[in-house]
Amino acid sequence: MGNNSAFTQFEATIVLLYDKGALTSDVLDALGEQYRGTDIDSGGSRDLQAKDGKYLMEIVIETMCPGWTPVKKDDGEYLHPHQWESDERYDKWCEITDKWGWK
Repeated sequence: MGNNSAFTQFEATIVLLYDKGALTSDVLDALGEQYRGTDIDSGGSRDLQAKDGKYLMEIVIETMCPGWTPVKKDDGEYLHPHQWESDERYDKWCEITDKWGWK
């Protein structure tokens, strides 16, 4: 079973830093790396959204991949990560977390 509390902590930290305008790729990379080898589990997500409506995974991808364009639904809301299955966003998320050594 994965570590839900680690994911919850990571999510809260990243959303807070993003909302404050203090999240850079270097900061995010350092924070992601601290969970290397951890069986971090997104089941611990509290589905936090930034002030602009983005979810954690969209924030991470946008921060780590300059030029990434977040996708909105027809109603103007960002896609919830659970809607990402078999989507390039989900693959990009996995590529980033694999780099950090998440299990």
